[in-house]
Amino acid sequence: MGLRTAMTTRLIRAAFGRRFTMARLTRLPIIGTGVEKALFDEDHMFYLPRDTAVQTSRERVIEMGVEVRPENVVLPSQFIDHILRKSRYIFIMNSCMCRDANDCHDYPHEIGCIFLGRGTTRISPDMGRQATVEEAIDHMRRAREKGLVHLVGRNKIDSVWLNTGPKEDLLSICNCCPCCCLWKMLPDLSDGIASGVTRMPGVDVQVTDRCTGCGRCEEEGWCFVNAISVRDGRATIDSGSCRGCGRCAERCPSGAVEVLITDPAFMERALASIESLVDLNAQ
Repeated sequence: MGLRTAMTTRLIRAAFGRRFTMARLTRLPIIGTGVEKALFDEDHMFYLPRDTAVQTSRERVIEMGVEVRPENVVLPSQFIDHILRKSRYIFIMNSCMCRDANDCHDYPHEIGCIFLGRGTTRISPDMGRQATVEEAIDHMRRAREKGLVHLVGRNKIDSVWLNTGPKEDLLSICNCCPCCCLWKMLPDLSDGIASGVTRMPGVDVQVTDRCTGCGRCEEEGWCFVNAISVRDGRATIDSGSCRGCGRCAERCPSGAVEVLITDPAFMERALASIESLVDLNAQ
């Protein structure tokens, strides 16, 4: 491993455990402005709900008597496959830096991020490898099978620590677990930085009348951004905090949470958002 890569890796490991404390510092006006400009300037990333969570919503629509043909339903994972096919450069990391730094025991370390764009040509080969579309699609499929959630978009901090040049040259696709994800610090970050991480366009998360108020969703580890609480015997989702990952819909014992695709053109909207951030076909 090269000297710079080794030093960067050690620094990330050392800082990872302190990320919540450092995140709270961004709420201080001068510090927050400086950190946002240096590491998060004009970021835009969004979480994709897991296909299995959206499946719950589709079944609910069928119960209501509206015919939905499964072969015509576009699932979030198809968006990932689409942008992988569009990209000229694809780089698969050897491992997940977050799970490595957090010594994760629940999710695989070897399923790391994927980066797209010409900035990937500047990533140290010690960190991973250039890959084909087929290899990348298979990598993402395995990530979903292991229960990981995709986060996609431009994240300036990745272009900084990987030394890939302008932030417009790199698109990140993270495979996040609920215990180690860097963005568990979202509730602690300044509003300006936190607003750069959103839910996928056209996605909504709702609690239905099937909710029994059991309180399971308030347990630690259910929602990585603490967006769910029980009030007056019913679960409530804070729409400003929820990032739409869909884990709550998968885990609710009453099937009371639904992830809904509220905009039939969600795929087009998501793609337009990505294309405005990074030119995936740039030489």
